[in-house]
Amino acid sequence: MLTNLDAVSVRSRRFHGIRLLILAGGLFMPVSALAEPDTANTACPSGIPVQDFYIGTSGDVTNAGRTKEGPVCIRLHYNRLRFNLALNFQTTQGKGVDLSSVLLTGSAPAAAPGAVSGADVAKLNDILTALTQLDRNAGTLNDGVKNISALVAFLDVSIAPGKTFPEGALKDKYRALIPSLSLAQRLQFQALPTDLVAGVCPATPPATPTPGSVLATLQSYQSDNAFYTANQGNIDSALALANLYKCGGQGTTSLTTNIGILKFWDSRFRELGLATEITGTQLAQLGLSDFFVNSTPLNCGNIFNQSSSTSASATVYDESQTLSGNLATPSAHQDQNFFTLTCASPFSVSAGVEFSTIPSQEFAIVKSAGGANNTSVNKFGLTSNSSFHPLPVAIVHVRLWESRDQRFAFHASAGASGNIQGQNSGGSSAEFIMGGSFSFFRTMFVTAGLHVGTKSTLAGGFKVGDTVPSDITSVQVTKSYTTGAGIAITFTKP
Repeated sequence: MLTNLDAVSVRSRRFHGIRLLILAGGLFMPVSALAEPDTANTACPSGIPVQDFYIGTSGDVTNAGRTKEGPVCIRLHYNRLRFNLALNFQTTQGKGVDLSSVLLTGSAPAAAPGAVSGADVAKLNDILTALTQLDRNAGTLNDGVKNISALVAFLDVSIAPGKTFPEGALKDKYRALIPSLSLAQRLQFQALPTDLVAGVCPATPPATPTPGSVLATLQSYQSDNAFYTANQGNIDSALALANLYKCGGQGTTSLTTNIGILKFWDSRFRELGLATEITGTQLAQLGLSDFFVNSTPLNCGNIFNQSSSTSASATVYDESQTLSGNLATPSAHQDQNFFTLTCASPFSVSAGVEFSTIPSQEFAIVKSAGGANNTSVNKFGLTSNSSFHPLPVAIVHVRLWESRDQRFAFHASAGASGNIQGQNSGGSSAEFIMGGSFSFFRTMFVTAGLHVGTKSTLAGGFKVGDTVPSDITSVQVTKSYTTGAGIAITFTKP
């Protein structure tokens, strides 16, 4: 019987710590050791704005070029089976070492050279049976590769805006792949080629089969005229298959390539938690959709008066090329600057109007009743008396907290206002407000706090209502700073 075919053609890379799986000269690792399920990365923090992007079959990010003020969570949907993805910010993660050679090792049943005997009829039937089974297995593996290609194409069209991830269909299609994936695992321990007794195919295929090999045995049957005449159909069928699976034969090349492809894709499935030994219950409980989304929350951390801009790039490696037998490392496809995160300075300036509770008074000499013979007298009075008055104001704000959607924010604020008054009120002066602000969409600010402003009083100890002495012809006013409450409504520059 044919035994011991080894396909050492597994490349596995994981982007959360690159794993290099090296199988060489006689060292075999069980497939379950080759890959472990990745941890799904799909969690966007609650309340943070989400920007969804999709990677098409070309590796390009759809709807690229967006710019968004942080914080924000980038959620990248992609076909995890087709692509390996590195989402980076001015950094590119390269692929690791690739091993794409396929080794054929083992031994073939030996047939002692010499004359053909009657017992060789049974041996011929055994050889034909084994070769037929091998050819049937090769067909199963070839179908498995085609089915994986179909699965990748199916996911390409299913992972798109407005579509629900086809988790049930993916599980059904994987379940149909299990026989071919399991067969690839078993065939790595079976031996070919048919023109060797043991060992590995040399770089240059041998011109003649090794004596005692399956192909040499069949050729000896063919050279025996009597035996060949009696068993021509079986011998011709066996020879056709043996030549197909000898060193350098088309069947051997296709078989070893497909084993390598299926073992590679088996490792990719296992990164998703899909293993050939999985039970029906385990498969039903397995969640797969999260593995096809990469989410990265981005926050703004500016603490000084400066803004920042961060560009996001995606680098993908299209592993579907392996399905055509190209086991070389795929080239990187990078979509640069598909998203830009902007972080504004926490400082802002606004201008508007403030209302102060410090009284605003304007003094004057007022003719009042009360003089002799019904004449008037001059008294100190008020021509303007406001307990709540508006002021033009400019305020500097520093942002302390902001909602994730930038609708609302709290600020510590300080500003200056101009109290424009005439000489009878003591003249114009600068006044100040310090407190907290509540902003809407970083545009409108409502500020409340302590107002430091001026208060006017009559000089010389006079009070409102006192009679003006005859030697005083104008009002003399003194001003002093005092405190009160202030509330301002201001706007940033559009």
